[in-house]
Amino acid sequence: MNIVQGVILKAKKLMNGSEEQDLSVSPFISMSDCHSCTSPCQDEDHPHYPSYLKINQDKPLLYSVKSYTRHVLISTGKDDWESHIDSDKSSLAYHLSRAIDDGQRRLRETNDGKEPEKIMLTNTSRHAEDWEGPGWQVIILPDHIVVNNVTPEQCDDFFEAFLKPAVGSDTLVDAEDHDAQVQAGKTTFVAHRWKAKAAVMICSHKKRDKRCGVTAPILRKEFIRILRSKNLYGDGEGDVEIWMVSHIGGHKFAGNVIVHRSEGQAVWYGRVEPCHSQAIIDSTIERGKIIRELYRGSMSGSFDHRKKLAW
Repeated sequence: MNIVQGVILKAKKLMNGSEEQDLSVSPFISMSDCHSCTSPCQDEDHPHYPSYLKINQDKPLLYSVKSYTRHVLISTGKDDWESHIDSDKSSLAYHLSRAIDDGQRRLRETNDGKEPEKIMLTNTSRHAEDWEGPGWQVIILPDHIVVNNVTPEQCDDFFEAFLKPAVGSDTLVDAEDHDAQVQAGKTTFVAHRWKAKAAVMICSHKKRDKRCGVTAPILRKEFIRILRSKNLYGDGEGDVEIWMVSHIGGHKFAGNVIVHRSEGQAVWYGRVEPCHSQAIIDSTIERGKIIRELYRGSMSGSFDHRKKLAW
């Protein structure tokens, strides 16, 4: 890399707000360290994507993720949604996105224009647990908080209860093994801890871009096959969940996968193919190692071992 290229890369990191990582040191490893299958894979070894998909193989993956510090995930039970999830007025995403925007505007006004932390809002295929009520279930990462029965009318209170900086650790620290009641405005929310070992989030948003819509079901099937062989697949404590999710950016890099580990790390991978599933499970989910050839970036603070979770 020459001086000009180095300056450009540095500027891009700063623009995206991405954490600078030295890819030559732990926890980063190469595909060659993963004992993956031969390249190219034999047809009988793994499923393959249709040849008509135009997946970008040239543009760098590294630092193609914009900085964010919280991920809010809505359990919808679906694996495809309107092209823009915040345009469907009947959805929780529509109302919650506006509550987040309003809440962050208020934070800017009270902090002399300082930009608040970036919050991602995503729909998932996760089926919510049973309860009596008309709302949705929402998971907040890296706080590992599950909130039941959130309705559109409660979204402003939801922001105040869970999404203001550091609110989770102050409010929910004593609720590790049982439901907690969290009061904000006129709403009493019921929340509990998300106890899975990890979540594998696969972008499946076909109405937004065909590539992720086609690649996601193929990837999900392979991830489930391998996790089942290890007795890791499920939605209980210590299991690994598989969620299809709405647009996370970079459809040209399909398959797009986020691995969120119980330790609070969220690792983004691009150009993931079925043959990579074994390496991602063995190296990233089980050992916390990051495969540099697939690495797009991470949630802010993923590699800060001093970071404290809310629970």
